[in-house]
Amino acid sequence: MLTHAETDAFVENGYIIRKGALSETDIQTYRSAIDRILHKCRVESLHADHLRYIDGERDDIWGVNNIFHPSIREQSLVDALAHPQILDVIEALIGERLRYHLCTLLVNSDRKPYHINWHRDSAPDGEVPLETLLGRLRSHVQLNGALYDDETLYIVPGSHRRELADAERAVIQQTPKAAMPNQLVVKLEAGDIVFYNSSLLHKGYNPNDAKRQTLHYAVMVAPPTDEPANPESPTSQAWLNESAFLDNLPPRLKPLFDNWLKYG
Repeated sequence: MLTHAETDAFVENGYIIRKGALSETDIQTYRSAIDRILHKCRVESLHADHLRYIDGERDDIWGVNNIFHPSIREQSLVDALAHPQILDVIEALIGERLRYHLCTLLVNSDRKPYHINWHRDSAPDGEVPLETLLGRLRSHVQLNGALYDDETLYIVPGSHRRELADAERAVIQQTPKAAMPNQLVVKLEAGDIVFYNSSLLHKGYNPNDAKRQTLHYAVMVAPPTDEPANPESPTSQAWLNESAFLDNLPPRLKPLFDNWLKYG
C-alpha cells in the first residue's frame, strides 16, 4: 500500500499525507456520527469530563477525548480505526504488532478562537533528549483524518529527530503561538489523512473558526511478546474492558485492544 518513499518520508520528515483516503460514503457516515456525539456533548451536556475546552473554561470546546466511552460511542467511529486506509497504513509504517493508544475528535469551537501553543505531545516545553526522540521514530503513529477541508495543523518537518534549536526554544518560551522557523501548514481536503509522529513540533490554529471535524487516532507498537503483562487491568479507560465494547470490535482491532489490556 505504501511506497518506500512514503515510509522513508515518515521517518525523515515525521509525516505523510494520504490524499483521498476516505470515500464520500465514509465521510458522510463519520460526519453523521460526529454530529450525534457533539449534540450529546454540547446540548445534552454529556461526557463533560472528557472534553477539550478553549482556554480551560467550560463554555466552548475544540475536541472530544475518549470517544469510545459508552455515553457517546458510535460504532462507525470504532470501525474507522480498522479502515484499510488507516490500519494498513499504520502497519506499513510501524509493523503489525500494535497497541491501541487513543481515539479523539477534533472540531471547530463555537464562540472563541482556537489556537494552542507549539509543543511536542510528550513535552509541552518541547524539551526531549535526542536519544529518546530517535527511539520514537517508528514507535507510534498519530493521524488526523479530515472530514472537512482542514488547515488547522501546523508542524515543523523533521523536528521529531532532533532537540530544539535555539530559535524554536525562544518561540516556545516567549511567544508560544507565534510563527515558528520552517513551519508548514498541513493542508488537507475532506477525505485526506495525515499520519505523523507526535514528537514533531506542532500546534493547532483555526483563526476563522472554519468548520472542522477530524478523526484524531493514535496507535503504538506493542511491547515484545516476552515482556511480562501488567498484572492489573488498565483503569484510565475502564470501559474498554467491557464485553459490550470488546465483543463488537472488528476482528482486526482485537489484537490492538488485547495488547492495551495486557500492557496498559
